[in-house]
Amino acid sequence: MNWTNALAVFGAVTGAAGFGWQIWSHRLTGGRVEVLSTRQKHDGHWWVRTDVSNVGRPDVTIVGYSIWRDIPGHRLRRALWRLRAVQRVGWKRARRTELIFNPAVTFSAPVRFETDGQSVEPPFVLKAGAMLSLPLMGMEVPNRIGRQLRVSLHLGTGRIIRADVQEADALEPLRIDLDEFTGQWSLRVGLPTDD
Repeated sequence: MNWTNALAVFGAVTGAAGFGWQIWSHRLTGGRVEVLSTRQKHDGHWWVRTDVSNVGRPDVTIVGYSIWRDIPGHRLRRALWRLRAVQRVGWKRARRTELIFNPAVTFSAPVRFETDGQSVEPPFVLKAGAMLSLPLMGMEVPNRIGRQLRVSLHLGTGRIIRADVQEADALEPLRIDLDEFTGQWSLRVGLPTDD
């Protein structure tokens, strides 16, 4: 291998690395949204709370919000449906369409939804670094379906962000107590009580 070939390989490697870095930095400058959704059973209803955080640099526009049931074993069917939809209506439209199963509730612009004094009116601009708590939504579904609930957040760019609805108990804080008799520390789940 001579110097010309070595320089050509070096140029190809650094060019590919620079191109990769440009793609990655472009991805970081776009809108990035994180969704945390929890569920809790109360009075025979599943109550779903969703918190949305804009962790990217630019503002993002939220144009829709859905709570829906994700049936186990239907991921392959959804993929096949999306492939058929791409052939019929094109990639852009198929990408912006969410295939959801009942029970489901969807809010899309222009609409206003509110509960207990909280209200959101899509389209809603979420500033960079800001967080939004969507109104609490109740769904009357059986226990087994409660574990299958998911949320979808529809952005103005056409991107759809999906998240599983987690059990609210998973976010209970831990407390550390010192046992007076044994002198050992123990971890317990739950809020501290005034004893």
